[in-house]
Amino acid sequence: MTLRIVAGIDFSTAWADVCLLASDGQRLVAHRRFPNSVPGFQAFKQLLLTTLATHSATGLDISGEATGTYWLPFFLALAADPQLNAHHLRLFVLNPRWVAWHKRCYPDDNKTDARDAYYIADRLRTRPPDTPWQAHLPVRSLRTYTRYRFHLVQALAREKSFFCAHLFLKANAYRRLMPFSDVFGVTSRAILQQPTPLQAFTDRPTAALATELAAISRHHLPDALASAARLQQVAAESFPLPAALDLPVHRLLSGTLAYIAFLDSQIRQVEDWIAAELDNHPPIRQLMTIPGIGQACAAGIGAEICPVQRFLDGTKFDARRGRRRTKNLRDAEDAVAKIAGLWWPRAESGNFAAADRHLAKSGNAYLRYYLIQAADQLRRHAPEYRRFYGRKYREATKHHHKRALVLTARKSVGLIVGLLHRNEAYRSKGVRPT
Repeated sequence: MTLRIVAGIDFSTAWADVCLLASDGQRLVAHRRFPNSVPGFQAFKQLLLTTLATHSATGLDISGEATGTYWLPFFLALAADPQLNAHHLRLFVLNPRWVAWHKRCYPDDNKTDARDAYYIADRLRTRPPDTPWQAHLPVRSLRTYTRYRFHLVQALAREKSFFCAHLFLKANAYRRLMPFSDVFGVTSRAILQQPTPLQAFTDRPTAALATELAAISRHHLPDALASAARLQQVAAESFPLPAALDLPVHRLLSGTLAYIAFLDSQIRQVEDWIAAELDNHPPIRQLMTIPGIGQACAAGIGAEICPVQRFLDGTKFDARRGRRRTKNLRDAEDAVAKIAGLWWPRAESGNFAAADRHLAKSGNAYLRYYLIQAADQLRRHAPEYRRFYGRKYREATKHHHKRALVLTARKSVGLIVGLLHRNEAYRSKGVRPT
């Protein structure tokens, strides 16, 4: 009888709590705790080698929860260790929700690191994922950049919202009358960073103010005179701030604008890094042939999906045929959509079937963000997706744009998975390769 040792690790910033089980669930080693560091890894490795030799085990499965980045350095060291790989090492990263749901199958228990390690190991033993985890370092490099860009974009959106909320104090009519097309444009920033209250513009001739605005914008304003008139209207209709608040609000807005400018520069820098890194990923570059899809969306999607082959490994039970079969591209498409949270779980019980099915939204937030951003461009630039978006928009009874956009993103998953798998450029519907 062959024996594979199953190890569950509960990671934290300082510790790696370990449980070792046999394939039948028998505990092989009492709970052990190791530092989440190189010395801790070496001690854990020695425990594994000793246990493998003691029980004449033929293989080794190790699992951990995907909790932030606490697990990653330890797993990279495991994946690179030749001694452990000689024992047919397989690594698995579990969604914490899987472990939490598995724990519900048991009576109420203590919430401790030792017990968590046991449930992680038992979840792997009873229901292992279809494919083991692999480092895929080249793609992980690109993923580091695209996730950093996502973080910066989210921070930029928060800062802009914060700025607009406090801009209402300085000039409550500014965003309603919009003297400039973009609140955060060059001319608008220059005006809002001036220490003098906007009410000072009401006393100046409109033509002179228009000349000043044209100079600030380097003559890019389409109608400087109209912008000057609207700016004076903003000043006339906005409540003046008390003198005690004028300087604090000005400093807050100026500081926030400076931070927004810094975030903009950081995003441009990261996008330059992404562009350079994309040269190492020809299949991902093929996504840029899709109408409207730029390098940021292509890189963000490809970094989370690639390599696509991992979604095609293994077999799947076919309920219609009543047997297992090899996976196909439709299975890979469904798996990617589920990882992104772009699926609608059924809710049925007895004779009841819920008419409304809600979007799951759980899963990989990075992938979901880039897919929806890509869908927004597809519905603008690709006729097939424009028609699909329009049809779903009309069918929706509420939240028309959001619903249609999410459905468009779900539709695009099949196209994206196919292009990445075949490493080919986009062709509009009906076009055949020569």
